[in-house]
Formats: sequence, structure tokens, C-alpha cells
Amino acid sequence: MGCSHFKNKPSLSDGHQETPGWLYAPYEHCQEEEELCATGEAKTLAQADAQARTNLASIFEVKVKSELNASSSSSSSFPWQSEVRQEVQQSMQESVDQVLENVQVKKHYKKDGLTYSLASLDRRKASELLGARLQKIDHELEILWAKKQRTNLRKIVKLNLEREKLNERYSIVAGGGRTPKVTYQDILKWRESRPKAEPLALRVGQAPDWMQEKIKELLTESGFRIVKGEADKVLSLNVDSIKEFLNVEGFEKYTFTLNMTSLEAGEKKKVISTSETVTGRTQADALLKVKSFFDMYIEQHLSDLDLD
Repeated sequence: MGCSHFKNKPSLSDGHQETPGWLYAPYEHCQEEEELCATGEAKTLAQADAQARTNLASIFEVKVKSELNASSSSSSSFPWQSEVRQEVQQSMQESVDQVLENVQVKKHYKKDGLTYSLASLDRRKASELLGARLQKIDHELEILWAKKQRTNLRKIVKLNLEREKLNERYSIVAGGGRTPKVTYQDILKWRESRPKAEPLALRVGQAPDWMQEKIKELLTESGFRIVKGEADKVLSLNVDSIKEFLNVEGFEKYTFTLNMTSLEAGEKKKVISTSETVTGRTQADALLKVKSFFDMYIEQHLSDLDLD
């Protein structure tokens, strides 16, 4: 990462001057109540700037006290927890990267073939960015929590974990965190208070095995018991495919359409549908290429069927 990523490029002092104190004590030159600072050293100026930025970023890599691995009971209640944690980690990295775009290099120093950089991050600006993301999460969580749909359980847990991790980092720059309206214990108590597994019939017209398994997984973790016979609640699943024209030898183009319908006591309740067009060497190859797309759609929209 070169210096072009930083604002207000500073001048380079050479080793003939007295060694500056910030090389070993960054806050001799920074105001700790207003900014976070870190130093970096390398052979080139660009590398030193990048190292300073990396060292500044490491300040945010703190252990989140409320991480959802506190007890074995949470793992048994949410066996998909590790998958959610990975998704949250990626989201957290994106949030921190956005904040780090505001890092500035305040000082440079060169001596004995090495270049040193002093990087600074304005606390107020960082607080605004992280605070805005916190506010958005709180709003989404409040809406989901008000509905208390079992099919939204994974979303609720994910947002709660993301909020706790983000709040920990927000407290670093703001001097204190924001109190959550929904805690992990609230979520756990709600999950445990729900009735025993409710029977639900899954009727499949045509759909790949991996899609059926995904839906069964989400329904099971939401508190439903998949039955083969009749049930008061029914979820109908079907995937249609249309071969499109493609004048490319060795490849085929398909449009896949997913349709899901919920029924209760024989009456249709909700219908959701989405399509995706993709090319592949065969129909099976093309379908595998849209696996991630359909998995994500099902996870995000299963609650739209109002199965609760």
C-alpha cells in the first residue's frame, strides 16, 4: 500500500536530525484523547506507511468479550454458530477497512537505511463511521426482534454477534460502547421458550439435493420437524430451468427460477421467487455455479413465507 492511500503526505526528515521521540512513543506527538497513533518501519517509504497502517489496524483486533462461544449450551442450541462467526468476521473486516481509509501519516523519518512513519486516525471520524453502522444494525435487529419469527433466528444471532464485535471496536475510538436493546441471553431465552418441533411437510417438484438440504437445515434449526406425510403447514419447492440461446461452442446458457410457496390448512399463504442466468459446460455445471446465489437467497428470504 503506497503513500497515495494517505492524506497530507508529510515531508521526510533525515537521520542528521535528532531521533524523534515518536519512533518509540507515538503519543509524544499525538493527542491520545483525539486520535489513535502507531508507527511503522521498513526499507522504503511506501512500505513504512503500509506497516504503520497495519499496526494501527491491529488496535482494533481485540477479543470480543461477548463472543458467542461462552458456553457449551450455546453451541448445542446453535450448531451453525461457527459459520455465522465467519460471516461476521468478514463484515467486521469491511467495517474496519472503511475506517482505516481515514488514516493519515503525520511524520516520516529516515535513518540507517530505514524509513519510519507515524500514522494517525481521528477518533471523531472513526466514531462517526462505526456509530452509523451500529445504528443500522440496531434498526435491523429491532425490526426482526419485534416479529420474533423462528425463521429469522440465524439473522438475529448474526446481527447480535456483529453488533457486539462492532461495539467493542466503537468503544476503542469513542471511549465507551452503546448499550444493546437485545442481548444474547434474550435471544437464548426466547429460543428455549418456543414450543417443541412443529411438523412441516416439504413438497419438492424438482430441485437439486443441495438446495433441499439447505432448506431442511434452516427449517430444522428454526424449530420445525420435516415430515413425509401430511401436515398442517407445508412448504412447496420447485426449480425450473430454461435453456437460452448461446452461440459459443462447448458452453450452454440457462435461466434457473426458484419458486417457494407456503401453505397452511390447505390454503396458500405466501409465494417467493427469484431467477438467475448463468453459463456452463452442462446444465449441471451451470446449476452448481448458482448454488451460492440460491443458498443466500433462501437464507435471507425464508422468513418471507410466514411459516411461523
